[in-house]
Amino acid sequence: MLTTVVGSFPHQLKGPSTFNDKLKNIFGSYDPYIQAIKDIVTCELKAGIDIVADGGIRENMNMINYFSSHMPGMTIEEGTTVINSKILPPREDITINDIQTAEQALKDFLKSNDLTKKEKNRKAVKAVVTGPSTMVHSSRIGGFYKNKDDAILDYAESFNKELVTIQKKTDVKYIQIDEPMLSTGIVNMKTASEAIDILTDSIKIPVAVHACGILSDIFNDLADFNVDILDVELAGNDINFNIIKKNLSKIEGKKIGFGCIDSSVDTVDDSSSTKKLMEEAVEVIGCENILFDPDCGLGKLTFDNAYKKLELMCTLNKQLES
Repeated sequence: MLTTVVGSFPHQLKGPSTFNDKLKNIFGSYDPYIQAIKDIVTCELKAGIDIVADGGIRENMNMINYFSSHMPGMTIEEGTTVINSKILPPREDITINDIQTAEQALKDFLKSNDLTKKEKNRKAVKAVVTGPSTMVHSSRIGGFYKNKDDAILDYAESFNKELVTIQKKTDVKYIQIDEPMLSTGIVNMKTASEAIDILTDSIKIPVAVHACGILSDIFNDLADFNVDILDVELAGNDINFNIIKKNLSKIEGKKIGFGCIDSSVDTVDDSSSTKKLMEEAVEVIGCENILFDPDCGLGKLTFDNAYKKLELMCTLNKQLES
């Protein structure tokens, strides 16, 4: 089974250390996030992760404002995204440079570490973006739109440009769309599903939707989303796993991003209970249909515990594969 991450990871921004970076800093063009992304990817790889991500470090401004700050029609007022006019496609690439930085960090790691061909073939980068429903329901309607559903569909159509560019300019394994708002009960799931279809129009590489929280009220609708991977929280609660067990036919043809590490606690998970959960996942869902990952991003945890959580998951995965 492949292992991956969901999103954020603890990091520290560093000042310039090389001559070129110091020169860039003098002229105001040094970007401390580039080295931070390289550090995060390298850390994930050292822990044993197969499909890495850039750590969502620019989302420090939050996973909404980072993207909305690039979208015409959306502005940030006192820390909150406000939709004041029709949402239009971004005028420039948003995530491409960071994804390419992650890809270069992966290439550098593979060159400097003695891995087998099979191990190298497992390694890849994925793109992570915030989904339309979460973007709009986390924003305030200031004008133009009479309801959030219309704004969601417009956002999806406009942000499709970014996904098409990701597909064209990078070699990502798949694109993960984060939709944490789906489980809150305030989202129209029909609109959410339609928005995903619009957002992923012309996208040929696999697509995942990450939904955290308890899925009792939305699972049937979520299972019908036209995506390849459903990534869900399963370590932090046993309700979602019970739902999956009772509805295996509904996820047929899809892979499950199986959250087996509790991202809500800043302590390392118990090895025996985590292994038991992973073993049951393989038994119920099948090893060919699983990607193991944490429940959610680990960015709020201490670095040591975040790293040890990933390391534990990867170690147990190797044991299951052997």
